[in-house]
Amino acid sequence: MKASKKKKQLFIIILGRPGSGKGTQADLLGKKFGFSHLSTGQLLRNRAKKKDFVGRTIKHIQGTGALVPTPLVFQIWSPYIERFFMKGKGRGIILDGSPRKLYEAYLLLELLEMYGWQKNVRVLNIAISPKEAMRRLLKRGRFDDDAPDVKNRLRVFNKEVVPVLKFLKKKGMLLHVNGEQTIEDVHKEVLKKLKI
Repeated sequence: MKASKKKKQLFIIILGRPGSGKGTQADLLGKKFGFSHLSTGQLLRNRAKKKDFVGRTIKHIQGTGALVPTPLVFQIWSPYIERFFMKGKGRGIILDGSPRKLYEAYLLLELLEMYGWQKNVRVLNIAISPKEAMRRLLKRGRFDDDAPDVKNRLRVFNKEVVPVLKFLKKKGMLLHVNGEQTIEDVHKEVLKKLKI
């Protein structure tokens, strides 16, 4: 698949602490530029609604703030990525909330290299403090947003996602954005960092 000469297709990864506004920024980019928005968290929450073993397992894991096993994550979102590449249309893909483990990062980059997209990857880290993350999540009040689960999710972020950020930084892919601004100002900084 050849990307347009005028507008190169991009694979944008948006990471950040829980509550940092990853989904909001992904939605804004998607609507403004025509990116396909792939939210790992939303896909998992949708799958958790099914009453089968996998659905119940995902709901239990998310309810404790732990991470869903990597093979299951790939099983859920890799078909979406494949369909996009096969169609070859659109501005690109925004992957919101993954990879959240080093193993996922290795697999994802290997997959993108297979599609010839390794030079099209941009990674945003929407940075907020743990205190701000706690404040936002408790205010949001989703089923997986009570205080003990939020604290555990923040611990998991430090243990699992921070190494991913360091790995992507070493590869020269990581762009930091100050997430403790208004949604509009975060969006302006996102556009500036992505240069789109």
